[in-house]
Amino acid sequence: MNTIKLISLKFIQAFWACIICMGGGISVYHMGVAAQTGLVGGVGVFFTSFLPNSYSNWKSNITFTFFTTFIADIIVVPTHYGPVWMEALCTGLFASLFAATTIYTKHFIKMRTT
Repeated sequence: MNTIKLISLKFIQAFWACIICMGGGISVYHMGVAAQTGLVGGVGVFFTSFLPNSYSNWKSNITFTFFTTFIADIIVVPTHYGPVWMEALCTGLFASLFAATTIYTKHFIKMRTT
């Protein structure tokens, strides 16, 4: 997968995970914060994409998705509940869930078409 496609996919996953985990519903402010989280996560994805085999299998893909989103959320979003890391943990887990769903869907479609 080329880097631009990977960054845009991870941006979307981090954006929607942030929207879901952020308290207060969907507003222009929350969408801006979620976009910032997605951008910072995208920068993390860009740098980790240079590591050998970083996004080559589903385990590393989900792991790197979790950590880049987790760190991006810690940097960008002030927490709305619990300790500082709690919302970032929730956002990272949702982004990883979205990554796993994307991987499974691609695999399922590939298996059905062959």
